[in-house]
Amino acid sequence: MLALLRFLWFPTAVVLVTLAWIWLDSALGWRGMQLPVLGWPLIALGGLLAGWCTAVFRSLGKGTPHPFTAKTRRLVIAGPYRFVRNPMMWGVGAIQVGLALLLASVGLWIGFAVFLIYINVFLRVYEEPDMERRFRDEYREYCRRVPRWWPRFRRK
Repeated sequence: MLALLRFLWFPTAVVLVTLAWIWLDSALGWRGMQLPVLGWPLIALGGLLAGWCTAVFRSLGKGTPHPFTAKTRRLVIAGPYRFVRNPMMWGVGAIQVGLALLLASVGLWIGFAVFLIYINVFLRVYEEPDMERRFRDEYREYCRRVPRWWPRFRRK
């Protein structure tokens, strides 16, 4: 039960923060442009990508993509991780942008900007040093070959 609670705290926090950004919209009377024709596909593609990343982590890494619980035992460099080091963040970002477009939410756009800043700091300060410590030369080589943010679809 404790493991389940530790695993669910992060998604729960994300939902609560998302609801807070949406509340901010209504409280301040903000309204953006609603584009459901773009919002729904982004949400679907982001969810598929995040699901693919999670499946790869579970099957190949023997852990989860959650950085604070059930860390992987092996470096995951297959699936979407062949093209970019942080595909899960692409999936989460696509969902956030899709929701902002779907709900015409200025607050969600602000939340997306905060997410981008937070994730950049988090990766550089915590996750990348942790990965380098755990996987050493294998991780350094992976970083040399695969970009952090912009996918590369051909081998280097």
